[in-house]
Amino acid sequence: MSESALCPRARLVIALVLAFGIAALKGLAVLALVVLLAAGVALASGQTWLVLRRLRGVALLALGFMLVLPLIVGESVLAQIGPLAVRQEGVEAGLLIAVRLLSIVTLTLALLAPLSPFQLVGALRGLGVPALMADLAFLTLRYLDEVAAELRRAQLARRLRGGRGAGWRSLPDHAGTLATGLIRAQARSERVWAAMRLRGYNTGLAMPVAPLRILDWVGIGAALVAALGIIWLDRVL
Repeated sequence: MSESALCPRARLVIALVLAFGIAALKGLAVLALVVLLAAGVALASGQTWLVLRRLRGVALLALGFMLVLPLIVGESVLAQIGPLAVRQEGVEAGLLIAVRLLSIVTLTLALLAPLSPFQLVGALRGLGVPALMADLAFLTLRYLDEVAAELRRAQLARRLRGGRGAGWRSLPDHAGTLATGLIRAQARSERVWAAMRLRGYNTGLAMPVAPLRILDWVGIGAALVAALGIIWLDRVL
């Protein structure tokens, strides 16, 4: 799926529809189908490696659910490992939560990763989201970009000055770098906000929203059918 295949508004609607459909799953019967759907969308997006890189933190969180829930949820003991008991209900709950989480994040990244913050905010406004909320989302994304850029510059400067590397002893240095980056990013964000106001921001003008094309409607319809089909199969199987 190329970046020009679907408009940003259609991509956002498809991501929301599929996310709600997957989040409504209550059983394990259709998890394999959900995994195939998420993998197929990721492959079709052309952003597979980007999606995999950004999934690392989410994968650790999903792994935590799969390791912790079997030890604390349920009563049917599958195995006893010393003082720890692995329970069937916990295994099923951990697997369900982990697969739903990874699938939703994979689909969201695959569909929205090609979009710039401007396109994403434009899509939100096109869906009728209040301008204040859309602008807050845009400014949040901009602030996060500024924080990341400031942290990269601070870390590079620290290394060039002979700063200590990774390890427990370098935690104070990393904490100071993080604090400095946050303060500088906040100051830069305030300057950006002042510049926006001076250039006429919040004057009530908005760019016209382009209508959805046939391909966009087809994509939204396919996502709706897939989401309803997944929910129906989950209920009948």
